[in-house]
Amino acid sequence: MKDANSNEVHEEILSWIKKLKFKKQVFGGVDEADVLKKMEELNTLYEKALLAERARYNALLKTNPSGGAGHEE
Repeated sequence: MKDANSNEVHEEILSWIKKLKFKKQVFGGVDEADVLKKMEELNTLYEKALLAERARYNALLKTNPSGGAGHEE
């Protein structure tokens, strides 16, 4: 089961990627500085997603300290 915050962050990443546009150069395709800037933005979004997933994981560990083994010994 996905939590709402985690799902929201993933939707934000997908939306960002779908709207992604690069500045064009006359010669050589796209502007390298623009590509690097977009990569930094994407990295920030993934870091946010990772933090949300870590929070969800920690919450699951608190509710099920056995690690989800499914049975007790």
